[in-house]
Amino acid sequence: MLILLFIGAVLLVLAGITYFRRKIIRWSLLIIGIILLVASGIGVYMAPSHHLFMKKQVINKTIKMDAKTVVNDKSFIVTTSAKNSKFEYHYKWNNKSYRITPKTGTTNVVKGSTAAIKENISNYQAKNFFDKFMLVGLPTSTEPDVKYTFVLPDNWYIISSEQDQQIQDKVKDSKSGLEDKIKEDVTSAVKEEVKKNSDYLNDKTAQKKTQDEIVKSVTSDIDKNLDNDVNNMLKDWHLK
Repeated sequence: MLILLFIGAVLLVLAGITYFRRKIIRWSLLIIGIILLVASGIGVYMAPSHHLFMKKQVINKTIKMDAKTVVNDKSFIVTTSAKNSKFEYHYKWNNKSYRITPKTGTTNVVKGSTAAIKENISNYQAKNFFDKFMLVGLPTSTEPDVKYTFVLPDNWYIISSEQDQQIQDKVKDSKSGLEDKIKEDVTSAVKEEVKKNSDYLNDKTAQKKTQDEIVKSVTSDIDKNLDNDVNNMLKDWHLK
């Protein structure tokens, strides 16, 4: 359009020169020049906002993911602060760590049966020769607009790295003294079994069964308490 704008200006200049030299009005040059000048001027003004001579391009991609951290039945995507964006989102896939940095666009969260990230990239581009010719001197494409949608099943949450650290500290505290508790309970249970059965100490299978039951009972109690603690933290963070 800048080329047509230039041609329109040239035609008006030629019409002006012809008039001043020969006192002849070249109506054809005058009218065509004005039309080109006005139309091209309006086009140049509207091109950036209306994407004139550009076509919209859209790319959709689905990214599978696993949680960055897991606590019992709860899975977490962890965010950290980023220099050129609001957040970086950290997750895993096939035991490898990945991150998404939404520098532009928006981020949404929806519920779904399978955890995934849906990436939508769109922009406007001049695709053919005519469109590119009309936009000579002007941008022929726009910056990509990127939108991320996190599809999260139930019991999946997006938390900050600080919140994740608080949860990990709670997990660490819950395991404190676990081995001593198991040993204490196993010893007590063995004594009770010996009172019931004098041959118990010679029965390795029975001893193994007792130990497994104690481990299962103790870890189950710890997991329940941990679940309650994490649920309370999520409620405090308004995530539950």
